[in-house]
Amino acid sequence: MLWIAEPSVRGFSPSHPFHRETARCSTSLHDDRIRWAALPKYGPASGEDGHQYLPKEVEDSKFEDRKRDFRLLVDQILSVKDPTHIPSYLTKQIPLVLDIMSDGERGVGIVQDILTKTVHEQGEAAGEQVSEAIDVIFSFAEGFVEEAVGMDNSNKELLGKIIRTISDQNLTEREREDSLDRILSQENLTAGFLRHLEGECERIANSPRITKESSRLLQVLRIIQARVVEELSGDLGEAAQVLGQLVGYDDLVECLAVLDAGLMVRGLSFASEMKLLTTEALDGFSGIPGGVDPGLVKRVQEIDERLGRYVQSKSSSFE
Repeated sequence: MLWIAEPSVRGFSPSHPFHRETARCSTSLHDDRIRWAALPKYGPASGEDGHQYLPKEVEDSKFEDRKRDFRLLVDQILSVKDPTHIPSYLTKQIPLVLDIMSDGERGVGIVQDILTKTVHEQGEAAGEQVSEAIDVIFSFAEGFVEEAVGMDNSNKELLGKIIRTISDQNLTEREREDSLDRILSQENLTAGFLRHLEGECERIANSPRITKESSRLLQVLRIIQARVVEELSGDLGEAAQVLGQLVGYDDLVECLAVLDAGLMVRGLSFASEMKLLTTEALDGFSGIPGGVDPGLVKRVQEIDERLGRYVQSKSSSFE
């Protein structure tokens, strides 16, 4: 048995070795949860049958790229010395894994080709190790999707609860405000819930037909959004609030100039605190289902690099 399959990490038990049976693979790869999570947000228009068509040479090139990248991921999992690092590696490659899981027979073909080649070149024992590593990868991906769906359902339930509270006509305006305050203080508000709110606002705002009811709902959602931002900001330290303000600057030069001016006043301790936040944010971005706005990631990276240089220069001066 492969030792990396042992860690008690959610989704790591290889209970669905779907790549070992083609028929079983076909069922697993078309699971609605996986298809939902793997839907591309870009690419060619779909045909009438819903399939996305690409020129054959492009399809073949993408197939080979996926196979190469997936083989590299398998090798990386096999070479990991500390099993606790496995979730981090897999989270960064979730888009690749979901693409393969949603690609029907071609996805199965990638897995079977890797297994066949391994057995042919290295023998049955190596093939079994690769097979178990693939089990780990796909089990983790299934758990990841389940977690994402659960988070989405939780956010929907919380939003519905808030809307019902502030729309209750049996309460006075003051009572509705008190009820909203109580919910916001009791619930575990997260940045994920804030993103869910923004997504709902964008969906309604971009609707081809805005009715009186949808316009009213959008107004209510914006009010809730403002209150949630206020509540989350109250839980943040000063460094986190400053980081949020810096990310809001459209102009990079202006953003970094404000950061430099602030660091001159606040010094090394404050810079170190902010550096921890940016590092944590960048690590967290890779674990967000659906990805994060590339512009936001780039801006946080630029702030992180500037903070890193400042901390390093000041730390060196004390040596």
